[in-house]
Amino acid sequence: SVAITDADGDQNSLLNAGDNVSVTATFSETVNVNTDNGTPTLTLVVGSTNRAATYASGSGRDLVFRYTIQATGTLGENDSNGISIGANAIALPNSSTIMDAALNNAILTHDLVDNNSSYKVDTILPTVSSVAITSATGIQNNFLNATDVVSVTATFSESVLVPSGTPTLTLAVGSDNRTA
Repeated sequence: SVAITDADGDQNSLLNAGDNVSVTATFSETVNVNTDNGTPTLTLVVGSTNRAATYASGSGRDLVFRYTIQATGTLGENDSNGISIGANAIALPNSSTIMDAALNNAILTHDLVDNNSSYKVDTILPTVSSVAITSATGIQNNFLNATDVVSVTATFSESVLVPSGTPTLTLAVGSDNRTA
């Protein structure tokens, strides 16, 4: 069987560029991996793109494959419903092997692992879509005076979090810049 078992760097079930996904392949008995001529891979589906997780470690019955989320192009690497694994996704390139102690080749077939919503991917950076004055207290005839309060709303391309601190925005007031 195969399963996504861990992710380093995930936040709220979301993975970003540079985060590592671990997939564990569990065999029916102890296996040994020979990487002299190549490294076994396991194909993940991120969005609609196949990505190769490479054999990283393991002993006994469990082998761990690892994939690092990429920031590919301007659209990034994204999967809004979660990473999946196709059936029979383990490959042995360049005569690499997975065998038991009696030198029998391991059976590499396994079932599909459907979209795992615990491992969604979002590498697209949010952008500011618009900035607008949304209200002003004390405004008279479309003019503001000293001590009037202006509310400004910045709208982003997607939901954003402010984990700490207070964001600021510079407003041009006449020829002066003011921080809101």
